Amino acid sequence: MSDDLTITDLTTSIERIPLKRPFVTHLHTVKAIQAVQATVVLQNGVTGVGAATPNEVVTGDTLVTLRSIIEEVIKPQVVGKSLSTPEPLLTAIQNSIQNNQPAKAAVDIAIHNALAELYHCPLTSLLGGAKATMATDYTISIGAPDRMAAEAQRLVQAGFHSLKVKIGNGTVDQDVATLTKISQAVGSQISLRVDVNQGWTYQQARYGLRLLAVAPLNLDFVEQPLPANQLDNLAHLRRSSPLPIMVDESVFTPDDALAVIKAGAADLVNIKLMKSGGLYPANQINQLCQAAGIPCMVGCMIEAPESLAAAVAFANAHQNVRFIDLDSVYMAKQFPTDGQLAHEGARLWLKA
Repeated sequence: MSDDLTITDLTTSIERIPLKRPFVTHLHTVKAIQAVQATVVLQNGVTGVGAATPNEVVTGDTLVTLRSIIEEVIKPQVVGKSLSTPEPLLTAIQNSIQNNQPAKAAVDIAIHNALAELYHCPLTSLLGGAKATMATDYTISIGAPDRMAAEAQRLVQAGFHSLKVKIGNGTVDQDVATLTKISQAVGSQISLRVDVNQGWTYQQARYGLRLLAVAPLNLDFVEQPLPANQLDNLAHLRRSSPLPIMVDESVFTPDDALAVIKAGAADLVNIKLMKSGGLYPANQINQLCQAAGIPCMVGCMIEAPESLAAAVAFANAHQNVRFIDLDSVYMAKQFPTDGQLAHEGARLWLKA
């Protein structure tokens, strides 16, 4: 039986927003924000919008596969269902297909935005409303050390107090030298966050962490130093590490988070909506981590406005989220200003 909250349609479209400059990590190079936008329409006329960003090397998706999964697999699961009972609907999205997390995230975000519209409240408040705003870091992609140091200086002048630095394409000694150069360029008051993107072996990581610990660096953590599936090695590394270890690619789902917690493989966990499959499973991951005493960061791919706004809302909604890496709003040549997302300097929040 249908009611005014029944989903009558789910449509998709493609978004492309060029970046100011290519973004380079150990895993890939990105030149533009690309996404599949998903819109749910309710019988009462309320709509909700989400977006899915493909990442072939992390989530294994393309624009074509994302759109196909949303339209052919997820749409039949949601059209005709009512938002009067959202949890079974959100669970059905997660169970609709294995993997394909960004496609699930797009529809999950769209449904949450529709719920926020129905309740006449910001998405941040719907999700928990713990904080008004948070300051993001800005990620410096891999390049020549002098260029990376110069970019770091520009970012600090623009108001960023924390910088995330991608490494892993050179030797460990070269990586540490690059980080030292960046730190010298910006000063010790600026905190650095190191992301290896699975680029080190266990022995390289042990050596690299020792070097980083004694270098004159203000480091918050080292992210994903080892391949994602090496939980035992990550646990051994964490026990001997002089610096906090964050995992990213090791945690997609709540099951992954539970495995990391049981292995003792992380001091911190990076939650991304495109990895988790949306806000509903992201909340489950955060709750597991909070129960285990593990703070979280909310990160992003190079994402579209709709999914980035949802990530900002999620981060501001939860006290256990201590860090954010939601900087793609600053990377686009022209990021849309008519959406939910607002920013001033490094601080991000959703418009009322």
